[in-house]
Formats: sequence, structure tokens, C-alpha cells
Amino acid sequence: MIMKAVTVILALGLGVSTAQAQDHLDDAIRGLAAKLTKDGISGRLADVVGSDAGVQAIQEKIEFLLSSRVARLERDASGCFEDHLFAPDVNGDLVLRPERRLEFEALRLRLPSALQAMTGFNHRADAIVRRLGETDEMDKLAKTAWADSGFRAAFFHRHPELRELDDAELLDAQGLRGIERQASGALRVVGPYAQEIRDRMAETLEHLESLKQYEKSYLKLVAALGDPAARATLSSDTAILFLLGRVLREANEGSQTPIGSLKEGDEDKKLEPAVSFNLDLAEHAESVRECEKMLTSLRALLEPALRDLAGGGMDEASLIEFLKNPRAQVLLAERMMASRDEQRGKADEIMHSTLEEDFTAEGERLVVKKGKYLGDDGKESPKALTDALNAVREEFAGSIREDFDRIAERCVDPVVIAVLENKPGTYLLMEFRDRILDRLIHAVHQEGFGVFVRAYLVKQGDSYSVRPDKTVRMEALLKRVEQIRKEQQQDK
Repeated sequence: MIMKAVTVILALGLGVSTAQAQDHLDDAIRGLAAKLTKDGISGRLADVVGSDAGVQAIQEKIEFLLSSRVARLERDASGCFEDHLFAPDVNGDLVLRPERRLEFEALRLRLPSALQAMTGFNHRADAIVRRLGETDEMDKLAKTAWADSGFRAAFFHRHPELRELDDAELLDAQGLRGIERQASGALRVVGPYAQEIRDRMAETLEHLESLKQYEKSYLKLVAALGDPAARATLSSDTAILFLLGRVLREANEGSQTPIGSLKEGDEDKKLEPAVSFNLDLAEHAESVRECEKMLTSLRALLEPALRDLAGGGMDEASLIEFLKNPRAQVLLAERMMASRDEQRGKADEIMHSTLEEDFTAEGERLVVKKGKYLGDDGKESPKALTDALNAVREEFAGSIREDFDRIAERCVDPVVIAVLENKPGTYLLMEFRDRILDRLIHAVHQEGFGVFVRAYLVKQGDSYSVRPDKTVRMEALLKRVEQIRKEQQQDK
């Protein structure tokens, strides 16, 4: 989900913008050398801030200065979530802040997709219900629980890997959450996840360059296929990039079940780079067709994003160029497909484990595993099973749902209440809360350089000097610089 950015403006007076202070903190620190007076302890600080040891010491000091604020946010995530979104009215009821309405509305519009995210899990749960009988009391209790939407929601949220991501969420997971919507409606590469999209762009472009050397080898394999239809499908640009991209990605990630392997060329031995596949290449034609469908969805998702990215700076211009690149789009589509398959694999593992741990198969029938839910007398206990099933519900109602329900009770707007009380969409609320917390923490770190300057320096004309009341602490910082230098020398 693309979310509205939290804008934090700092007035440092040092000619360093907010973005520069965060993205290039080391440059900002080194820049202090030219802005400090050259006498006394200020001059000694000026002598070291440009060194690696000086930069590290000041970064450590900044982390120390910010640590209590960050810890407070992390310690009370739900309280910060509440304060970010709501303000009390004269009666003490919580009212959505006007400036938060757009991002809250974006969350509300996503809630209908929550049931869709449970589709695969519901099908698996339906299969369990169908296979359980009603004559044995233990089986009947399990059947009733697994048929209940409340129990299903609780079990689903206990295992977030069961969630099926839609195409927009799959794309978001490839770094696109690093794009945030501004109050103006424009999209910008900002916030706590901005580096994710920069990393994804750099990695993808590097992979595209690496794959070129294997295209000749791949096309030789395609030409050797006897099936004309398979040759036509597998010789397309999409097929080349998709399959070579998958082989490269799986090699880099150390996949246990790769579809093939790459062999680098050797000019001295006159060996050209080569790709090989573990199965007949024709077997991958269906995956290529799936990629083509994913590309269609991807391009539809990118169209509005490309429009709203226009008019930005260098980051946005680079991202537009990247997202318009048809070759890069194929590698993004491949990653989206891989993420979807990985999620489904994890869901299969969870449900298989549940079946093994809780049930015994008797042909097509399922029965509650004997000996797992026993009473004090050592016999099968319906109460022990009921307690175990209720524990799943209680965990959901308590540690997962409690904060949202508590906030909902203090709200008066029925639309807001409905969003907060939406049980199937609880995972969306949790994600929403976590992203707000990440942005608040990011905003604190954005202020780091300014906090250091205000804590230790004072402006004198066009220059800065160490505050007289902070000379003792500055002496300690300078000693830390020397200690870091010695450590660096020992490492060499």
C-alpha cells in the first residue's frame, strides 16, 4: 500500500536539507569542519569531524541522543498509533484527525480484500470440516470450531503466512512500499522504506546486464526443441528474461530446488557462458504464459503510479525510467510470481503440520489425534480440546485485537469504528500500525543531525562553536574518536 508521508522540516541553519541529513549523514557530519570556529575545543572538533573515526563517534552520539525517543515509540506502538490518527474531543471521545483522513480512507478501501486473502485458507479449513465426523464428541468439537468464522480468523492471524497476497501487495513487497503519497497527491521516494526501492532498482539493473551473456546459450536450447508451439513461446523476449532471471535469482538466493544453473564463460579455454535447465525446457512454457499474465497486471498497476511520480526529483525520475523499462518489468513480474509461490508453499506447510499434529487420517476421514488432549485422569478430554481451541480465540481477542477494540470503544464515528472492529482485516490494521510506527521512528532519525547540533553547538555569526556548558561531554566525544582510531588501526 502506498501511504501518505510524514513530513518533518528541520531548521538547522547549516545548509543541509532534511533529506541530505538523513541520506547522507556522514557528509553532513564532515561538513561541520568548515562551519566550526577554529579555536579551542571547537577547533579540535573541527579537526576530527572529517575523519572516519570522527563521523563514527558523532553517529554513535546521535543514536544515543535519539535512543530514548525511539524506545518510547517501540514500547508503546499502539499508543503512538492512536495519537497519530486520533485526537480527543471535548467529551474525551476519539476523533480522526483531518490530516489523517486520506490515509485512513486508503486503509478502509483495502478491507474488502481481507476476505479474499483468506480464500485459500478457507478452502483448506472447509476440507478439514468435510472430513471430520459428528458422532465422536472430540471430532464434533473440532468440526464446530473449524467451521466457525471467528475461530478461522483467530487461527489465520496466528499464522500470517496463510495470507494470500494480491498482485498489488506482491508488487509492494518488491520495494514499492518505498513510494509514499504526499498531501498534494504526488508519489515520492521518501520515508523509511525508500532505500528498498533504490536497492531493488540497482539489483534488477545489475541482473539485466548479467543476463545478456547467457541469451545466446538459451536460444540454442530453444532452437533444439521439437515442439513448434513451445519454441514460439520460449523464444520471446519475455521468456528469455523470465527464465534466465529465475535461474539467476535462485542461484543468488541459494534455492534448494533451482530450475537450472548458469556457467560463466572462460575466454582462455574458449568457453562461452552457458545456461542449463534441470527439466526439459518445454516444461517451462506454462510458467512463461503465467508471467505474461502477471506482466499485464503489473503494467496496469504501474500506470497510475507512473503518472503520480511525475514532477519529482532525481529519485523519482530514475524510478520512472526503471518502471517503464520492459525488461525490468519482466524481472519484477518473476519476483512477484516467486513471492506468491513461496507464500502458498508456507501455507501448505502450516496446514500440513496442523493436520499431522492435531488429527489422524482414517482413510478419507479425520479424527482428533488420540492422546493429545487428555484430562487429569489420562483419558480423552473434551474439556482439554475446548480449552486448546479457546486459547486460539483468546490470543486473537487479547494480544492481537485488544488494542484496536479499545480504540474503537472510544470513537464515535461509525465508519471509523467499523474499520477498527473489522476482524478479518485485523492483519491490515496491524500492518497499518506497523508502518505508522516505522514512519514515526524514521521521522525521529531524520532529526538526528539537527538534535546533535542543537545539543552541542551554538551559532556565532556564520560559524558554530561548542556550547560552553557541553565542553565536558565534548571532551568525552573527542576521547571516543581517539579510541575508534586505535581500534581501526588494530583492525588493519
